[in-house]
Amino acid sequence: MQATSPNDPGVKMTLRVYQVDRYGTVTQDRGTVKVLNSDEPLSLSTAYPPCGCQTCRATRRGGAVNTPPNGSNATALIDIATIRETIERILGPEGAEAPPSAPIEVETGTAVLRGHLELLIPEVAKRAARLPKDSVSRYCALACIGEARRKLDAEPSPRFGGPAGHARRLARVLRALCDHYENAGHAQR
Repeated sequence: MQATSPNDPGVKMTLRVYQVDRYGTVTQDRGTVKVLNSDEPLSLSTAYPPCGCQTCRATRRGGAVNTPPNGSNATALIDIATIRETIERILGPEGAEAPPSAPIEVETGTAVLRGHLELLIPEVAKRAARLPKDSVSRYCALACIGEARRKLDAEPSPRFGGPAGHARRLARVLRALCDHYENAGHAQR
């Protein structure tokens, strides 16, 4: 990564993004990225570049993900039951040992868990923001969000159970996020 001073008036920073091998040879050049000078908050996604699908674009603009056809200001509809079913398929019933997973199940399960986390993290953050500033529930939810983001950034490691261990860690943090989503919803009523 190489930073330069911008020449455009609305640009805060210009970066040239590229990959090098161990000898310093550029192996992949992704071009120049301009960071605009804006007061808009950055996307909550850990993915770069941000997803360009209609749902993610609407979320970044402040719109609801699953807005009803009548155009009301409903928030995203989260199907906690489906998310918990996915968690159970990876971890097994709560308190039980995890069932063995075939490699293709682990890969598919991890992708689904990541999708659920990407959807649930901003929703839990919204609900936590509505809780009182000195609330223990708020701090716990925000800590869980931070942990979920770290787990999303982590890669599977043979030292910690490989891809299956990584899927289980994602499922456990997703289970905690589901609990915070439900608890914050009850606390704000």
